[in-house]
Amino acid sequence: MKRLYLLRHAKSSWDRPELDDFDRPLAPRGGRAAPRMGEYMRTRQYRPAIALCSPALRARQTWTHVRDALDCWTIERMRPELYDAEPTALLEAVRSVDSRYGSAIVIAHNPGIHELAAALAGGGATIDAYPTAALAVFDVGDWADVRPGEGVLLEFVRPRDLR
Repeated sequence: MKRLYLLRHAKSSWDRPELDDFDRPLAPRGGRAAPRMGEYMRTRQYRPAIALCSPALRARQTWTHVRDALDCWTIERMRPELYDAEPTALLEAVRSVDSRYGSAIVIAHNPGIHELAAALAGGGATIDAYPTAALAVFDVGDWADVRPGEGVLLEFVRPRDLR
């Protein structure tokens, strides 16, 4: 059994409309939510062995805050195909994880991350909305064989749940 963490990037800033979407940084709210989510993951002993992250600035900043709060060493891979990705591209990234890794985190964007989480959730579990910095935790089979409807949703947590 493998453990999969799906994390939507934290709240981004719209203060500089001249910036390309790819280059938008975290808003102050996102800069507070991401470390809180990392602390939560640490207290739950969620320790991803590998991180697959969108290279967009807000996703990288989210991962940096989360990573700094974790008590583990994680291999990091910036994956250009995760920026604004469809759920099928996100699923292919998950399937590409080397089988030697027991856990992986994907840091990406809506709507793809929400649609992937909703598709993976089996057993009647549902995820109605996926706010910024939200985390879904799944148990899945071997990476190469991850299929929609076959994930076991263990937990879905939003930053507002951590107050």
